[in-house]
Amino acid sequence: MKKFIVVAALLLAACGSSSSSSSSSTGTTYTALNYTDAAAGSSTLITGVRAVDNASTTDTTANVYISGFYAPTSGNKVGLLYTGPVSGTGTWQTLNFPSSTGATVSGTELYGPNNGSTSGTVQIVGNYTTTENGSGALGLLYQGATDGSGTWSTLNPQSLEPHRSILNTIAHSTMGGFVVGNYDTDLITGKAFIYDIANDTYYAITKPGAVSITAYGIWYNGGTSYTIAGGFSNTNSGGISTAYVVDWDSSTHTTSNWTTYTYNNLASAITHFEGITTDNNGGYNLVADWVIGNTLGAAFVNIPRTSNGAFGTATWTSYAYPGATITSANTIFLNNALGIFQTGTGISYGYVATFN
Repeated sequence: MKKFIVVAALLLAACGSSSSSSSSSTGTTYTALNYTDAAAGSSTLITGVRAVDNASTTDTTANVYISGFYAPTSGNKVGLLYTGPVSGTGTWQTLNFPSSTGATVSGTELYGPNNGSTSGTVQIVGNYTTTENGSGALGLLYQGATDGSGTWSTLNPQSLEPHRSILNTIAHSTMGGFVVGNYDTDLITGKAFIYDIANDTYYAITKPGAVSITAYGIWYNGGTSYTIAGGFSNTNSGGISTAYVVDWDSSTHTTSNWTTYTYNNLASAITHFEGITTDNNGGYNLVADWVIGNTLGAAFVNIPRTSNGAFGTATWTSYAYPGATITSANTIFLNNALGIFQTGTGISYGYVATFN
């Protein structure tokens, strides 16, 4: 499927000419996390995480939901949901968008889990493809039991583009009743949206001066306050160059505190935030992918809140899965960064990197 203007695509493009950052941070513990029924030569791609039943965000042993998808050596991609501790001793389930008349599903990719309306249920966002629609991605929202027997819905922000055709939609993250994601049109690649689940309403995320933008992570601060993370470009309508965080008010539907970041504060670094969570100290932990020339890597990031509520200076910790030729960061829970790595074969494996 088409991957929206993300650093992940740049990472894969750079693989042929350069390996990833070879150093890993002192005190970081790495654990492989892969679909237990994966066949040899297949890939497990980890994409999102959230604590089960809103367990204490300070409990490192709490159960979590982890979303992702399984790419077999042949055949369709399959949605994955893991339930258990982040250490990987839990259980995996496959969840796939159901086919219907005129829509034969050819693949499902799950991106962001959240707790459902009752204990033990989930909300999960992502995308699916159909044979009728070809490679075009259709956004999805699942709500219900963890076995996939609940309600599947298609997300389509067409209301934001009354005069344009939407070619792809990917929903990336959900929390506090809202979904963030991306779509592209026949004119522009890289637009971002917020979806109000209860009211079935879409809102555009626009940054002054940006010609392309993503929304990959959302964190619910309480009340009507949310913080969104992603990336944007002021010059390239088909790519990104700079990471951002921004506040969004669900009552006024307005953004504030737009703040931009680049890896290690280097202007030359292409940087994209992949996920966001609380740091339990008034600020946020995030994960990022970055590219400088032919050098690429992943980073654990902390952004504090200042006394006046603004976003502070970021602290960056680059890391790489031991022995990997490429490491990509995709999501974060407490001090645990999750994502995928490769070892030169083109096969993707899941991991957890715990920053002690």
